[in-house]
Amino acid sequence: MNDTSDGDLSSSSGDEEPRNALSVPDYRRLWINNLVYMFVSNAQRFAVGWLVLDGLGGDETRQGLAVFMLGIPVAFIVMQAGALADRIDGRALLFRSQLGLLAVVAVTLVLLGMGRLTYGWVLILSVFSGIAQAFGQPVRQALIPLLVPDRLLMNAVALNALAMTTSMILSAPLIKITGDLFGFEGVYGLQVLMLVAALGVLRRLQTPKVDKSKKRRLLQEAGAAVRHVSGDIRLRVLFLLLAVAAVSVNAAVMVTMQAKVKEELLRDSGDMAYLLGVMAVGISITSVIVMRKGDMKRKGGKFQRAMMCGSTLVLCMGQTTSFVLLLVLFFLMGLAGGFFITMNQGLIQSTTPKEIMGRVMGLYLLVQFGLMPLGALGLGWAASLIGPGNVVSICGGISLLIVSWTHLGFPAIRNLD
Repeated sequence: MNDTSDGDLSSSSGDEEPRNALSVPDYRRLWINNLVYMFVSNAQRFAVGWLVLDGLGGDETRQGLAVFMLGIPVAFIVMQAGALADRIDGRALLFRSQLGLLAVVAVTLVLLGMGRLTYGWVLILSVFSGIAQAFGQPVRQALIPLLVPDRLLMNAVALNALAMTTSMILSAPLIKITGDLFGFEGVYGLQVLMLVAALGVLRRLQTPKVDKSKKRRLLQEAGAAVRHVSGDIRLRVLFLLLAVAAVSVNAAVMVTMQAKVKEELLRDSGDMAYLLGVMAVGISITSVIVMRKGDMKRKGGKFQRAMMCGSTLVLCMGQTTSFVLLLVLFFLMGLAGGFFITMNQGLIQSTTPKEIMGRVMGLYLLVQFGLMPLGALGLGWAASLIGPGNVVSICGGISLLIVSWTHLGFPAIRNLD
């Protein structure tokens, strides 16, 4: 399959080998589309929480349920979507999923303009938004190793992480500014414009041909990913740590902290945008480091230590009463998170055969994004009992214990390249 991308590359740049993944035209188109698409994806999660807490006067339990409804489709769809990514044209799958998300955002905008957007509508639209994103995410990840040479895989993964963090830097602050200036109608109007622009980039994307001769059931094909992961101790530990981060640290930082900002720091919950922005700056810095030094030794140990640092920072975040100190902690969290995100995904993809890449990436996204709404729902309930700050600290402590255990107990992971 790499031969297809190599052919496209040679036709555009002669015999010269690409110096980085962005030198490959089709990867560059995918990267630009991902940058815009992930802007909207990050904006969706932030805007839904802000809308529920401030726009509709909800509490942290309602906020947690709304984020849960936004993410729960991943748990039911993403594995089948991963199998589809190995079966049908990747560009077509990207186009259809993005059109679906555009329709959901447009309906939200219309209901806001009519003054008829209720909490019930937020839950329904969150589900449809989650469905659209669930069908598009696996193919976005699976195409990366298919469009670039193997030697540029870590570079491409780091660039993709950089696109994700750049979208985080831009999305939350821009959504906050847009909301302050134009209300929630402006927030969703901006998302409509971004999605339309991203569809234009997809028109020129060429993806490798897929083998359509195999007609096995989607669930049967998805099982190959589970068997591949369960048969390799390295992948089992990598996925375990990914699951721990998703259900505890990620849910606490991305969702429960927003309730802490409002209830314990007595600030507008929209101020969470500034925390997410500085965290994204930190992730961008370490993503650039990984991008330039993709051949680092013992990547497994580095990403474990990064998770230890991040977990410790989350433990401290929960007990912090200063917004300025939270800005510092979120920046440091970003520095640790950049190593974790790029190295975890890169190590998983480097040990996965390309013919089942879509299915394994479906499993990856199921764990990464499918578990986070479950965590958000549970943490929202727990926060109503013991306070959001205490819940955040408990999540950081649990994550620190588990990653420390894997670091000490599995030397094969520490030495993984």
